[in-house]
This record gives sequence, C-alpha cells and structure tokens, in this order.
Amino acid sequence: MNVIVILTAMLVLVGAGPAAAQSNTKDSKGGTLGGVLDTLAGILGGGSKLHGSVVTAHDTTLVLRTDDQRTVRVDTASIEPKVRQQLTPGQSVTVTARGAGGDVVAASDVQVEPGKTATQNFQRVSGTVQEHSGNRVLFKTRDGLTLPVDVSQIHGLPYIASNTPATLIYQQGSKQEIQAVWIEPGDIAASASPSTGAAASTPAAGTVSPGGQTLQGMVESVGLSDLTLQTSDGKHVTVAISNVDRSALASVRPGDAVTVTGTAGTDPTHFTATSITTSK
Repeated sequence: MNVIVILTAMLVLVGAGPAAAQSNTKDSKGGTLGGVLDTLAGILGGGSKLHGSVVTAHDTTLVLRTDDQRTVRVDTASIEPKVRQQLTPGQSVTVTARGAGGDVVAASDVQVEPGKTATQNFQRVSGTVQEHSGNRVLFKTRDGLTLPVDVSQIHGLPYIASNTPATLIYQQGSKQEIQAVWIEPGDIAASASPSTGAAASTPAAGTVSPGGQTLQGMVESVGLSDLTLQTSDGKHVTVAISNVDRSALASVRPGDAVTVTGTAGTDPTHFTATSITTSK
C-alpha cells in the first residue's frame, strides 16, 4: 500500500512539472510582483496603472486607496518634486507602476486629475496600536475605545511599535462599519483635517447660549472622534465629539437634524461639542 501511494505522488509531481514551468514563464514575462503584492499582480503587472484616491503623501511616499478598495504604499522617489508637492489627501490620481520592492510599489509616473476629488470620505482618529498579528490590528483610540481592525487589504503598512502614538485612517461602510484604510505612525489626525485658512470666532450658523455656543444642521457622517455637519447655509463643519457622552451619540445617524452645544475654534469649519441633541 505504501509503495502505491509513493508511486502515485511521483506521477502527480511529474505530470505537474511542465504546467508549473509554463506558469513560471508566464509570470516572468508578465512581471510578477512577489511578496504580499502577488494578490495585486492582475492590476499591477509591469508598467500597469493604478487609479484611486490619495490617502497621505509626504516626502517620497504616497499612500493610495485604489478604486477596488485596496490600499497600496507607493514609492515616488523617481517622481519630480513639483509633482509630489501637488499631492494632497482626497485627490484622484493615476499611478503608473514599474515594479515593486517587497510590498511597496515603485511609481514611474503620477498623473493628478485637476479639480476632481475622491468620492471616498477618509476620516482620522488618534490613538495607539495595542497589538499587530497577521491581518489584524488592535487599535485603541485616545478616549479608550479598542477597535479590532482588519488590515488584509492594506499593503506596505509600516511597522508601529506597541503602545506608541498612531493615527488610524478609515472610512465607513454602508452599515456604518469601520473600514481601515491606513495606519500612520504618530498623531497626525489634527493636522490632517482640511482647513480653509480663514479665521472666525464662531462657526457657520452658530449662536451663543449660556451653556456655550450652539450649532444646528444635518449630520453627514459619524466617525469615532468627530462627525461632519452641514449647516442651513450649506457649509460643512467638522465637530469633535470626544467630550460627548457616548450614550447620547449611540442614536445619531447620518441624515439626522441635530443641535450641537460646545465651543468654536478660530477655524469656522471646526467645532468642539460637549452635547448633541437630535431633533425628531
């Protein structure tokens, strides 16, 4: 019985030899990427193009969220500095990939689409990485919420030591679930928020009450540490909600009309909330 099993296994291996060689040859001609990016070979290849939205861009590194909801770290060292300086979060770009080193794509060209912004809404929350095991990261937010984060669709994630400051960049799915887009070492959440550069003592459509300033509008999205609000005059305000009781936030959903009480900053597009009331 043992002899029959061994002979059968040998026949299988011999029969598979030519097919395997043919497969290797095909991969060689097609530009196999190797490493974790083997799963992306179909969309990358040699000199293939990636289209998506800029997540972050600094120095010679671009983090791209592709149209098929993968995150790829791109080496832009060969791209002209004036092009790299134009890259900002939310831009739609096309990256020509000329190869990969490990799990990082090397770009030979980056084309920015002027005036076109991404439909994806990336949000940020500060905290620390508690644990990183395989495709799972435990991320603890600054206000103590621990999130199990799936990073299986993120390629080129940098090493982050446990219990060191980090920023989780995420988007919300159709059921308001957290979908990790990237994890950046350090606390970049505050500096990465968009700003108009204009100064004002109160936000759009805000009033002052004995309990603080108030802001009314419709909720556009709800994140872990902030929500976005559209006021009656059409302006969009980012509201920090870390100081709001979690039970009061449990029922807040996009589309709700709310009244926010808190404090306005110097930027009219930012507001810090102490309480939120939903108008039914």
